[in-house]
Amino acid sequence: MSKDNSKPVLIAGLSKDFFVRVGLDDNRVLYLAELYEAGVDIDPILITADGRVVDGRHRIAAHEFLDRDTIEAVTTLVTDEAELIGMAYKANCGGALPPSTADTEHTVRRLLDLGKSPKHIAGQLGLPASVARKYISQIEAKQKRARTMRAVGAVTDGGLSIAKAAEAHGADPEDVRAVISGRKKKMPKNGLDGIKLRLTATYRSLGVGNAAVFRGLIEMFGDGDVSEKQALELFKQAERLMKQSSSRLTEWRKRFDEKRQAEKQ
Repeated sequence: MSKDNSKPVLIAGLSKDFFVRVGLDDNRVLYLAELYEAGVDIDPILITADGRVVDGRHRIAAHEFLDRDTIEAVTTLVTDEAELIGMAYKANCGGALPPSTADTEHTVRRLLDLGKSPKHIAGQLGLPASVARKYISQIEAKQKRARTMRAVGAVTDGGLSIAKAAEAHGADPEDVRAVISGRKKKMPKNGLDGIKLRLTATYRSLGVGNAAVFRGLIEMFGDGDVSEKQALELFKQAERLMKQSSSRLTEWRKRFDEKRQAEKQ
């Protein structure tokens, strides 16, 4: 993308209110941050006239990591939400980090939620019709299971009858009955409790690792092996990483909220 028509924009004024990826790649963010810091010329991001980010979330995250307030951007025109999603997806396809299978499924689902037909979805994303149909079939199967499991919860936790729970959540009563009676596979043993344990272990490991790093840094400073300037730079680097981690958590919450709203439709 040429920089000829780009201009600096305030990052704080940009809106990242839709996603065509299931998440950012932190290694990619750090790599881009290194390039920016080294003065490498990188393509500007792509935004709409009202500041919605079409392409460039990794580049924005890299700028935020470096505490930069502005970023070069090119403005594009879009006519509706479906075109915006398609444009963002295609921009990712042509980039250094193509969309994963999960990213494509996520994007197809967004277009389904907008009421788009399989033919329209295939054309909007530049996918063969057979590939689009495959993703749609997978999404519909997952949606069916989600409706079934919500109905199961309404029975086991909410006290509703199977018939009423199935009706309330648009599920098949027989599927609900089958899950409750144990004829279908229930939640994996490493379900919610497993996620909690992994999350706790991850942060505990990070805390222990950081403690060892900074104890060693302080000892090196005391022994004269590290200067005050070098030590402060390392603390600054750690603060950047913590800020990035906090930013990622905020973004994951936004993605969860997006998914939650989609499930209510």
